[in-house]
Amino acid sequence: MYCRTIVVVTCTIAAISTSAASAQPIPSQTEFDTKLNACAREKNVGLDSKTIASISSLYPGDKSRQIFNNRDEFLSIIPPNERIDAYKLYTECILLIVPQFAITPSPVPTQSPQQQIVTRYLVCTGEYERACLPHEVYLYCYADVKKFANDKCPSNTVTRLNTYGGNKCGYSLDEIICTWPN
Repeated sequence: MYCRTIVVVTCTIAAISTSAASAQPIPSQTEFDTKLNACAREKNVGLDSKTIASISSLYPGDKSRQIFNNRDEFLSIIPPNERIDAYKLYTECILLIVPQFAITPSPVPTQSPQQQIVTRYLVCTGEYERACLPHEVYLYCYADVKKFANDKCPSNTVTRLNTYGGNKCGYSLDEIICTWPN
């Protein structure tokens, strides 16, 4: 079983780096469009040019640009059958082009720094593992992903990224984020 583990240190330095990154200017619309299209081609993102242009059209307005600040909100505007590719575009392109979108201000702690261990599981559920989209954990039909998450870690968030039909029970792709205080 594969998973990604990241140690996050929450302290004053994190707050300082957040404000420094936020102070960087964001790319112009032209720069954003150019970089987004180039990255989508380079990463073989399976979205058509109309969908990418539609996503790019959200960038110029301050109000509409806020959709990029939250992955779940961003994915909610994408048709379900394109969410996997949109997730790839978001994580591998948009957040690299405009890293400020990935930063959420964190309060300056009043106590000593705390560490959190964060583990991410990408879980595919369906009849045949070979029919799954890229994943790290496979569960057979009708498996309870939330129970799997609770068994792995007491503090978790499960997000459904995609579902698609096929074989006995169809397929789903879920992301589980586990956090533990260190």
